[in-house]
Amino acid sequence: EPSQWFPDWQRLQIGTLDDKPVMLISAPVDASAPKGYVWVNIRPLLGGLGPGKLEALCRASMLSSWDSDHRFCGRCGTLTVQDLKESARICPSCGYRSYPRVSPAMIVRITNGSEILLAHNRRFPQGVYSCVAGYVESGETLEQTVLREIKEEVGLDAHPPRYLSSQSWPFPHSLMLGFETSASGEPEPDGVEITDAGWYTADNLPHIPRHGTIARWLIDDWLKKNGLMKK
Repeated sequence: EPSQWFPDWQRLQIGTLDDKPVMLISAPVDASAPKGYVWVNIRPLLGGLGPGKLEALCRASMLSSWDSDHRFCGRCGTLTVQDLKESARICPSCGYRSYPRVSPAMIVRITNGSEILLAHNRRFPQGVYSCVAGYVESGETLEQTVLREIKEEVGLDAHPPRYLSSQSWPFPHSLMLGFETSASGEPEPDGVEITDAGWYTADNLPHIPRHGTIARWLIDDWLKKNGLMKK
């Protein structure tokens, strides 16, 4: 029974699933997996879990990262303690409360007629191309972020974007907000984050992100809406 594993491991109830409590159990980084279990990377799981389990996994991963990064008060340095009533850590010395961090970021599908713009970020695996993405800066609206990131990363002026969908992205604490827009012209990669970018048609797409990511959804959605999805 997971709730009985290693009683000294830190645990926190993070919600419910099918009317049953969901527990986050934080193991030491060098801990061995309980008998009959193995540690796995959560990225490959994103495309294979149902909505309830996926949300629970993302929440657990984000809370685990936040919890380990906020063990000490950011104001006075005192060791913080868990708030048993909500997701927060409290400083017993100065009373400061720390809440889980969520970093908003946008990802945008840029099209030009029958073509879609895809870019290779230097952090991607070799040969993988995706949609332009970036974090929201202080004081920006999401729409401003979309237009700024497109201009900065591929040198294009785009039309006003339209919101489509979102995805929790627990690496470590992002909320990806998906948009679509259109633009034209030859993309000019910034050479810092983006090393290559180009316009692609449905029949010559490069290697694109795996299923379960909002990037893949944006691309597949474009293909479906235009009757271009290969069966």
